[in-house]
Amino acid sequence: MSGEALAVHAPVHVHQARMAASRAAREAGLPERTVERVVLAVSELATNLQKYATGGLLMAIPRPDGLDIVATDLGPGIADVPDSMRDGHSTTGTLGLGLGGVRRMADLVDIHSRPGEGTTVLARWTVAKPPHLGVEVGAALAAAAGETECGDNWVVAHERGVTTVALSDGLGHGPEAASASAAVTAHVAANPSAPPGQLIAAMDVDATVRRGATVAVAQFHPARSTLTFSAVGNSVARLFPGDGTHEALVSTPGIVGRRQRSGGRAAPVVRPWSGRSRLVMHTDGVTQRWRAEEFAELLAHDPATAAGWLLGRYGRHRDDSCVVVVGGGEVG
Repeated sequence: MSGEALAVHAPVHVHQARMAASRAAREAGLPERTVERVVLAVSELATNLQKYATGGLLMAIPRPDGLDIVATDLGPGIADVPDSMRDGHSTTGTLGLGLGGVRRMADLVDIHSRPGEGTTVLARWTVAKPPHLGVEVGAALAAAAGETECGDNWVVAHERGVTTVALSDGLGHGPEAASASAAVTAHVAANPSAPPGQLIAAMDVDATVRRGATVAVAQFHPARSTLTFSAVGNSVARLFPGDGTHEALVSTPGIVGRRQRSGGRAAPVVRPWSGRSRLVMHTDGVTQRWRAEEFAELLAHDPATAAGWLLGRYGRHRDDSCVVVVGGGEVG
């Protein structure tokens, strides 16, 4: 599904963020009056990043039902998030909208902040009734510094009571890596109920994936309360069942599109899945140094907020990066 990301650290980036948000909102099919609200909210968020944040990043992430804007930073954090949302409280010390204004502009706002570590703000706009997926999915992604296209990508698709979420990291950077990842996600979008191993096998023989990619495919069967997972390459996947434990899901070594796997076919892993479960997947553009205890603080937040926090704090910046977080959900 991809998205746009912009590092924000100078006044010119505020204008660029407004333009990117306007473009993304229209591409998401939002009506013109809503596009104006998106631009106003993004102007406030980008101004906050430019004035007060360190490592500020603003992302526009399309969803099946609309658009997410995720602003994340390594700044001073917010000591009192509820107070920051009240009317008349400007996060920039100006007469701007403030986060209370952002909340009024968006259909949903979610904030996670830790004093001295940073803040992630999610603002969401919807254009239609959300399609029933049985799970909740949020993502954040950014291209490597100096690149205009992100070689990482993700997709979520639903068919016949099955929801499949995939993550792809095209080898290298730039347009060719992006093309490989687009081909990977197209297979999932076209046939989301196919078993993960079958999807990866189809990607493997697709000439448009010839550049090569690492791929992780997670398939959710809410009616069966199960997760089926298959992956090839060095993507990271951690499962949090909701009972205080966590598990790293193992990938098969190799590269999709080159049929060079030492471990043979991508053997599926099947695990229980419930409304309390969470799955975190990310490419190697994000370090693995985040702690399970840190993620536990994010469980109360929207998956997109969690994805933005992890990318903002642990993204390498010299590489494309993508984080996808899936939360438990209900059977339709």
